[in-house]
Amino acid sequence: MEKAIAIDTCLGVLNGRDCVYLDQMQQDAPDNLTFTGDINGHLISQHRNEKRWFPYTLTFRRVLAYFACKLDTYENLAGTGRPDGSSFDLIEDSSWLKSFPVQEDYGKDIYQHYRLFTYDDVYNIIAVSYKLDVDV
Repeated sequence: MEKAIAIDTCLGVLNGRDCVYLDQMQQDAPDNLTFTGDINGHLISQHRNEKRWFPYTLTFRRVLAYFACKLDTYENLAGTGRPDGSSFDLIEDSSWLKSFPVQEDYGKDIYQHYRLFTYDDVYNIIAVSYKLDVDV
């Protein structure tokens, strides 16, 4: 059964709709997807209230696919309800990843399904890894 696991970042768990603000999303290489913006310092579990905003760059590497949707629409899709508080999750036992026709030479086992909630949008991303850089 599919399960959302909150990702523990260098700022701890990111919580709530107002936590992750997105300024730009860019596909900067054929298989990299980069998000830049600010993280609300009041809605994180570590370094809480040390700064009002933490600038970030989040890069997903070896992206196979991604899906974006307006947050309010996504919350109303059957079976996609927002996890309790977390804004950045790893989706274990992902039905989307299981059903995805990954090329044999890519190796399905190396891919992960990530979900990122920003203020306005939700991104589901199938990628090998991610790197989060935060100006702490």
